[in-house]
Amino acid sequence: MTRAIIDVHKAISEFLGRGGLLAKELAGYEYREEQIRMAEAVLNNLQNGGILMVEAGTGTGKTLAYLIPALLYGQRVIISTGTKTLQEQIFYKDLPVLGKHFNFRAVMMKGRGNYLCWRRFHKFCAQPKMEFIADANLVEQIRSWSRRTETGDREELVELPEGHPVWEKICSDSELCPASLCAHFKDCFITDLKSRAQKSDIIVVNHHLFFADLALRKDDFGEVIPRYDAVIFDEAHLLEDIITDYFGVSLSDRMLKELCRDLMADLSGLKKPEHKTISGCVARIENFSESLFSGLRKHFENLASGDDKRIVFKIDDAPAQALKYGNELVRELGYVSSVLSDKKDSPDLLGLSVRAAKLAGNMDFLLRQNETGYVYYSELKQKSTILRASPIQVATLLREIFYPHLETIIFTSATLTTFRQKEPSFDYFKSRMGLDEAAKASELLLKSSFNWEKQALLFLPKNLPHPDNLSFVSESCHLLEQLLNISKGRAFLLFTSYKNLEAFYEILYPRLKYPCLCQGDKPRSELLREFRQIEESILFATTSFWQGVDVVGPSLSLVVIDRLPFDSPGDPLIQARINHINSQGGNSFLDYQVPSAVIMLRQGLGRLIRSSNDRGVLCVLDPRLQKKSYGRIFLNSLPKIPITHNFNQVAEFFARENL
Repeated sequence: MTRAIIDVHKAISEFLGRGGLLAKELAGYEYREEQIRMAEAVLNNLQNGGILMVEAGTGTGKTLAYLIPALLYGQRVIISTGTKTLQEQIFYKDLPVLGKHFNFRAVMMKGRGNYLCWRRFHKFCAQPKMEFIADANLVEQIRSWSRRTETGDREELVELPEGHPVWEKICSDSELCPASLCAHFKDCFITDLKSRAQKSDIIVVNHHLFFADLALRKDDFGEVIPRYDAVIFDEAHLLEDIITDYFGVSLSDRMLKELCRDLMADLSGLKKPEHKTISGCVARIENFSESLFSGLRKHFENLASGDDKRIVFKIDDAPAQALKYGNELVRELGYVSSVLSDKKDSPDLLGLSVRAAKLAGNMDFLLRQNETGYVYYSELKQKSTILRASPIQVATLLREIFYPHLETIIFTSATLTTFRQKEPSFDYFKSRMGLDEAAKASELLLKSSFNWEKQALLFLPKNLPHPDNLSFVSESCHLLEQLLNISKGRAFLLFTSYKNLEAFYEILYPRLKYPCLCQGDKPRSELLREFRQIEESILFATTSFWQGVDVVGPSLSLVVIDRLPFDSPGDPLIQARINHINSQGGNSFLDYQVPSAVIMLRQGLGRLIRSSNDRGVLCVLDPRLQKKSYGRIFLNSLPKIPITHNFNQVAEFFARENL
C-alpha cells in the first residue's frame, strides 16, 4: 500500500473526479460533489488524526468516499458497520472494484458464533443427538459443506434455516475454546481468520464484534481484532445501543439450564468422586435457579403494566426468599468452577469452569447492585427470565477506555444530525457518544444527492385520532386500504410495535387484493427476497426493517409509518437515561427523546428513495407530527420534501409515475 498522500484533492479527484478512474470504469457512474468533499475530509482526517463526524445523505456514495481514503492512507484501518448486510457489501462488492487500483489485503471478520468449530463438529458427529434425528438430511448437508468450505462461515450454509439449534452445537464459542491446546488448532477457522487479519491492511467488522473486542481488551482477556491505526464507523447512529449491550451484565434461567445440561453431558471425563460431586452441584443449581427465577418472575409480573416486558429490578423490593437462592447459586457456581479449573486435559471441562465462573460473577454483580452508573432490570421472555444491568450512558465509558487509546476515528451515517436552533446539529450524537468535550472533533454535513422535491411526496393525513385513541387503528386502516390501492401495493408498512403490526395486519389482510408479507412468518432475508420478486407485494414489519434495508426500483413506492418512534419512557433503561439527563440540568425530552425519535423516523423514511430513479410517497399516520410544537423539529430534520394533506394529490403523484 502507498504512503500518506500530501495532495488530498489531486489524489481523490484521480478516482472520483469527472473523467476519473471510476467514471471510466463503472457503468452508470455519476459524479457527486458531496462524495468528493467527504472523501477529502476523510483522507485529511486520516493523515492528521482526530475525530471526524460525517452525515452523508442517501445517494452520496459514502462507502467509496471512505474506502478510497482508507486505501490511500497506507496504514491498517478497521471498517466497522452496523449490519452484516453492509459488511458483506463492502467486502464482496466495493473492495473488489478498488482492488484493480490498489495493492492491499483485506479480511472480513464476524463474531465467533458465525464460524464452524472443528472440535465441536467432530464431537457432534461422533455422538449424534437424539433431538436432531429428524434433521438427518440437514446434518448430512452440513457434513458435505464442511468438506469444501474454506472459511467455515455459516453464511455459506444456505441449507441451514436461521436460528436452527444444530448450529449452536457446532459453532465456535469463546468459553469452550481451548485455543492452542486444541487438536484442531492448526486447521481452526478462527486461527486462520486471525492470521489473515494480522496480514491485512483493511479489516471489515461489524459494531458487535468491534465492541466485543474492546470489552475483552478492557478486562485484559486478550484481543480478537489485531492492532489498528484508525477506525471508520459506518451506520454510526446504531452505536449507542450496541455498546450498551456489550458493556452490560446479564443472567437468565436459560443460561443456567444450558450450563447444567452441558455439565451432565461432559461428566464422563471425571473420576467417580468428582462425578458425584458435580452431579450434586448440578442438582442444587437447578433447584436454586428454579426457586430464584420463579419467585422473581411472579414479583416482576405483579409490577408489570400493559405490554411491559422490561421491569426495574430493585434489590430492596425483591422477595428476600428468592434472593437467598441467588446467593446460593453464586456459591455453587463458584465451587463448580474451582473443581473443574485444573482439568487441563479436557477443553470441554475447562470451558465449563470458565462459564460457571462468569455466571457466578454476573449473579453476584446483579444481586449486589452497588455499581453506580448502571440500571438494573428484568426482561420477561415467553420461555425465559433475564436479569440485566446496563450502563446508563456509554459516553463516560468511551472517554475512559476508547478515545484516549486511538488517535484517528471517523463516524458516518445518513442520519447523525437533528434540527436544533434553526439548523441541523450534531449535538445529540456528540452528547450520546461522549464527544461533547472532544477538542479535535470535526463535523461535515452533506445533503442527499437525490432530488427529494421531485422524487418524493410526504403525505400527512388530516383528522386521524391520536395513536393511543381506540379508533386510531380502524380509521388508519380505512385510509390505508385506499392508499394501497392507488399505490398498487408496493409498500412497506412500518410499525413501532408488534401489537400495532398485528392489529393492522388482522384488519387489512382480508381487504387487500395484493400479496401481503408479515414479519415473523419467514426469515428476514426470505421476506425481502419475496418482496423484491413480487412487485405488488406489501410488507408489514417492525423496527428491524426500519434500517439497513435497500429495495431499489418500483417494488417499493410507498412507506407508511404508524406513529412517531419514541422509545417507551416506561422502559427501565430509557427512564434511567431520562433521569440522568434531568439530574444534570438538561431537558430529557428535547435533548434525548425527540432527537432519538427523529433519527429513527429518518431511518424509516429513508427506505423509500435508494437511487436517482426511485419515486414514492412517504406517509406518517401520527397526527402529532402536525399538531405538536416538537413536530416541527421532525419535519425540519427531514430532506426538503413537498408535503400534502390531500389524498387526491397523492393519487395524482402515482398517476404521473407512468407518464
